[in-house]
Amino acid sequence: MPELKLRQLQYESDAWKRLLGFITDENIHQKNRLSEILKDEFDKNLLDEVENFQTRFVREDNLIYLLRNELAGYDKLLVREAFEDGALSREVNTKLKKLRADIVEAEKEFSKLKSEFNNYLLENI
Repeated sequence: MPELKLRQLQYESDAWKRLLGFITDENIHQKNRLSEILKDEFDKNLLDEVENFQTRFVREDNLIYLLRNELAGYDKLLVREAFEDGALSREVNTKLKKLRADIVEAEKEFSKLKSEFNNYLLENI
């Protein structure tokens, strides 16, 4: 694989890592906000929905963990690609397409979760 293309793939991988770091930080902030809300005088009748959001935030943590592992595997492929004759190109391209799709979907779903949570809080606190 040409060096310029390999550097582009590594750049994209680094961008995904930064994005996952941002989503991780935002998810932590959302969970902290949930905790703050529960400490205040909160309508206990709304507890089921609050637990639902908590569960979704935990699932988000798990998804981020899985994506980070996928990304680590992809990075290993890129390192191997740099030292081999290009036989891995098909595997790199397959993994690249899957990671792109997974990360785009994760970003979209997290944005939706965050928006739903903020709307829920505005309506119920």
